[in-house]
Amino acid sequence: MEKWKKTAIIWGLIFLPLLLNAQERKKIHRIGIEFGGNGFFGETIIPEQVRESVSLYEYDDFYCGFPVANQTLENYYTGIKYETYFWEDRLGFSTGLRLSQLSSEINTNWRYRYFLYRFRQDETSADYLTIQKIAQNNYYVGIPLELRVLVKQRTYSFFNPYFKLGAAFNYLVSTNNTITFNDPAMIRYDMEVSDQIKTPKSFYAWIYPVFGFRLGKLEKTWFNIEANFPGFLIDDKVHPFTRTDVGLGFQLSVQIPLSK
Repeated sequence: MEKWKKTAIIWGLIFLPLLLNAQERKKIHRIGIEFGGNGFFGETIIPEQVRESVSLYEYDDFYCGFPVANQTLENYYTGIKYETYFWEDRLGFSTGLRLSQLSSEINTNWRYRYFLYRFRQDETSADYLTIQKIAQNNYYVGIPLELRVLVKQRTYSFFNPYFKLGAAFNYLVSTNNTITFNDPAMIRYDMEVSDQIKTPKSFYAWIYPVFGFRLGKLEKTWFNIEANFPGFLIDDKVHPFTRTDVGLGFQLSVQIPLSK
């Protein structure tokens, strides 16, 4: 929790002076909806029950084992967001409520029909299942904080590029594990395998710089198209299957003015 406190203090130091020193003038307020997606790249975290590539062997013209490879952690989200503007309508601060899904999986590729999963083990024997894929989808509710700076010379035009710095703080509400067995008869072990899979942490956060374009005049509806890179997770082991390095993504949003 100390890391979360430090992160909150840092963002407070960034945003509060800007808000307190904003010019006293009639502000623009907007509300809108957003949709976005990100891919975080890294390496696979292989559960101890999975037999790795060092144990590959050939059987019936197919290889059995787990191909150790790079991994992707996928993040998709949607939400509602409020934004207010200062500093001659060039500086925008936004926050809201965001629902997101963070997903990753361990699976085979075209060379491998399945991998072996050690289901049970005692002093004299071990039982294995043949599995094609284990996927974990985690669902969060979160709060985004974003600071947008519009290009001064084109503030009142229809097309306006901007830069943004954002962060999202997310709380886990649900986890779902999906196991795809090579042999349908093994489906009866689904719940027992699911219970052996590690659960994610309750909280995670990520920080992302953004470059985007605003379509729409100052007093009208805005359409925003954004690309963010690089994106960094506060903790690189947010998901039990992936250790992440860096991410990239996009965001689309529509905003309508509440006042002029």
